[in-house]
Amino acid sequence: MVEIESKGSFSPNWRTHPGEHLEEYLEAKGWTQADFARRAGMTPKLVSEILSAKNPVTPETAVKFQHVLGLKAEIWMSLQAKWDLQEVRTKKPKKSAELREWLSNFPVAELKKRGAIPQTTDQKELADALCSLFGIGEPSAFSGLVKNMAVQHRKAVGDVKEGHVWSWLMLGEAAASKLELPRFSKQKFLEAVQEIRDLTQYEPEVFEPRMRELCRDAGVALVFEPPISKTKLFGSARWFNGDKNAIIQLSLRMKTNDHLWWTFFHECGHIILHKGKNFADDKNAHGDGLEHEADQWAEQLLYGRGGVDAAIRTLKPLNEAGIQTQAKRLNLHPGIIVGMLQHYGVIHYSELNHMKARYDWTE
Repeated sequence: MVEIESKGSFSPNWRTHPGEHLEEYLEAKGWTQADFARRAGMTPKLVSEILSAKNPVTPETAVKFQHVLGLKAEIWMSLQAKWDLQEVRTKKPKKSAELREWLSNFPVAELKKRGAIPQTTDQKELADALCSLFGIGEPSAFSGLVKNMAVQHRKAVGDVKEGHVWSWLMLGEAAASKLELPRFSKQKFLEAVQEIRDLTQYEPEVFEPRMRELCRDAGVALVFEPPISKTKLFGSARWFNGDKNAIIQLSLRMKTNDHLWWTFFHECGHIILHKGKNFADDKNAHGDGLEHEADQWAEQLLYGRGGVDAAIRTLKPLNEAGIQTQAKRLNLHPGIIVGMLQHYGVIHYSELNHMKARYDWTE
């Protein structure tokens, strides 16, 4: 149900300081450093420091090099830029203990397994890869990302690890960024959700590609991303590209169709109802009420105006045959009805689970 692509670009771990090229030119022309300094209008000390890579080639000196040696200033500047970039990339962190502590906040082993970061033990390389995944310039910027990113989660009760949660979210955003999406259309998305509701009775081979297509056409990226440890997330909804597009990210937690479909329609409720609002996690309906609003929206979509109360009241007899009849009347998979009855305490969580469909991740 999910594909993860890992595409790297060639970035050689070597560089040449422009001073090395300057030395070759001086040797070829038989000039001393003093000869070249006089011609270029530079001090012998500056020329010596460039040759020994202690001083950079500036735009001003690059132009002088072009006049004296004939090699374009742009080439000298390009050599200097490549040197500077590689110096930054290979520079050892001053506080390795702090970097190690920062890395411990994230599921490094799991991200390596998914190909999201390289298979290395070098702390600097891992930190750089995480910064790229999160879209931040340096580790210290991570707290700002968390503070300012608006996201609504549907999660289980229990402690979670923030760095693991955001790693999972950024995997979803990386997948969403590869899609070519039109601007979000609320009307198209409402129509898409109505059609997707009718797909709950089908197998994943049927409903998954159609779900993706319908959401994509409405400007919503639907991302299936396997769960990461210490997240306890069923799903999340958020805006990206400003408010141009939305992401619905599903983890397939619990691996049954009642959880999958409820999470999806719940997140759809956030997208429909809460554009422009701060999707701050309010811990399953405690706080600003956004979770409760999304729940109510999903209930009406699935069970009609009467919601869950009407669905329970009209379910007779309260057994497998009655559930099958109710599911047929509502045009839903019976497993969704079972999950609803369990959630509201009408039946025990151990009852009638054989009526649910179970899903698993495929390569």
